[in-house]
Amino acid sequence: MKQFLKITSGLIVAGTLLSGCITRGENFSSNYEWVQEKQTRKSEVLKALGKPYSVGYSSGKPTWTYGYYKFRLFGQSQTKELKFYWSEDKVSSFSFNSSFREDRNNVLMTPSR
Repeated sequence: MKQFLKITSGLIVAGTLLSGCITRGENFSSNYEWVQEKQTRKSEVLKALGKPYSVGYSSGKPTWTYGYYKFRLFGQSQTKELKFYWSEDKVSSFSFNSSFREDRNNVLMTPSR
């Protein structure tokens, strides 16, 4: 039985290395047009995106980060983050960054709001 577990574990590790891709976080929609500074509430963000990938503070303001990270052994890794900076129960400000091709094309081709 121990030999079987060692072989199975080895195959899983080998498969992961051969595929060359590890993901962290959960993929989320890149559409953030529904977010309005000083209007959108925490409950609305939770309903739309679920629990954040990480939480913290920036310049004394609570922050929530939604992140999706695809790390590749071969080729280009990709990341996507949507960060919310809170003032009380409302979005004080937010930022969106992505290295995914479809997001880069959308941001480059879309005029500022």
